Amino acid sequence: MFGLRRSIPHKTSVANSTITRTSNASNSKCAWMKFRNVLRIALGHLALYCFVVCYVFAGAWVFHQLEGENETELHDKQREYAMNLKKDVIAKLATTENVAEINEHLRMFLRNISNLHISLDNYLIFNEPSQVVPKRWTFPSSVLFSFTILTTIGYGNVTPHTQQCKVFLMIYGAFGIPLFLITIADLGRFSKTAIMALVQKVSKRELKKQSDEHLLREIAEVMLVAGLFVVFIAIGSAVIPLWENQLTYFDSVYFSYMSLTTIGLGDIVPRRMDFLLPTLIYITIGLWLTTALVEQLADVFRLVHYAGRQVTNVKGITVWLGGRRLSMGGLISTVCRRVGMSENLINQINWDRTVIDALDGKMPPTLPIFPWHFTDFLEHDPPLIDLSIDLDQMDGSFYCSKPLSAKKQRRASQMSAPAIAWMRPQEEARILDADGNFPNIDA
Repeated sequence: MFGLRRSIPHKTSVANSTITRTSNASNSKCAWMKFRNVLRIALGHLALYCFVVCYVFAGAWVFHQLEGENETELHDKQREYAMNLKKDVIAKLATTENVAEINEHLRMFLRNISNLHISLDNYLIFNEPSQVVPKRWTFPSSVLFSFTILTTIGYGNVTPHTQQCKVFLMIYGAFGIPLFLITIADLGRFSKTAIMALVQKVSKRELKKQSDEHLLREIAEVMLVAGLFVVFIAIGSAVIPLWENQLTYFDSVYFSYMSLTTIGLGDIVPRRMDFLLPTLIYITIGLWLTTALVEQLADVFRLVHYAGRQVTNVKGITVWLGGRRLSMGGLISTVCRRVGMSENLINQINWDRTVIDALDGKMPPTLPIFPWHFTDFLEHDPPLIDLSIDLDQMDGSFYCSKPLSAKKQRRASQMSAPAIAWMRPQEEARILDADGNFPNIDA
């Protein structure tokens, strides 16, 4: 007897430990599946980002190869031509003392030098045969050039001269610009989602957009993203002069704004190629915020544009779900038939009015399900739920008996549903209101 009393708690503890281990194993399995799903999604985005980075460096290597050697030959030709112009003007000035002729010779000399498109520093280096003009098409500058092409900033501090490089530039930009814009838009959407999640966590409540507060909510989100954009520029403009010593704080703010809005006038460009990586990271992050701000402004403009309009043709609206495009009509039909609604009943519902009421926060009226709906459903599609109905609870005024064929009776019995009846059309017409809706029978 005492042994029996001891064994009962022991068995209970064993059962509890078994349940605990099963629960822990189930939780671990769910956590692993969730982590694997997140990892699968993240790998696709990371692959896109890595491909864009490789695309930038590959383009920079091609630009460096096409323009690097050509730049050396170009400098040699410019040096020779500039020295010939110098000797020619010195010889002409030595043969005359007329002030007008001297001014004319100097004017022609300066015009010819200007046509070479060389800087004063390069001209002074040309006068020293032992000095070499520094190349502009280095690999870091080629990376910066590729980056400005894909982001459409286009500083213009370096430009291609060979025909081969110009052709490659057009092909490179035709594929690279849409690719980079898609990547930045993807990052911008993640940034917006992260910002909204942070706001939700700080406020400790769900951000529900009621119909009367929708516009104010969108404007508040725009102000939040715009504030982050301004703070980012203010902080970044204080950091950039640490390596770009020639820039003042105002110049840095001007450079940041021109770069992040992709205006890129080119009057101020990055000079320190050894600090090119942090500069490009700063511009890329700023483009994320710019895209998020533009997307948020687009939501506000879309809300203003469609303000006061009624929803029409709900079934014809197309949406994207799970990476696939489908119509609302197909989605509604699939969900309704999943719960056993017949096609006849689906088509009789005023879906435009239903969606409008849902957007306004109104609860739709309760939809009665009658026996003939199940009968019509069974004749076309097998049910996905238990459709068993208590025949004693059915109101005989809404259906009448109609004998089914042996095949249909066998199929109905296999589905655990009654072999019942066809509805009289006048009864169904009597139930629906003028708009094709069922009245609220709960009222």
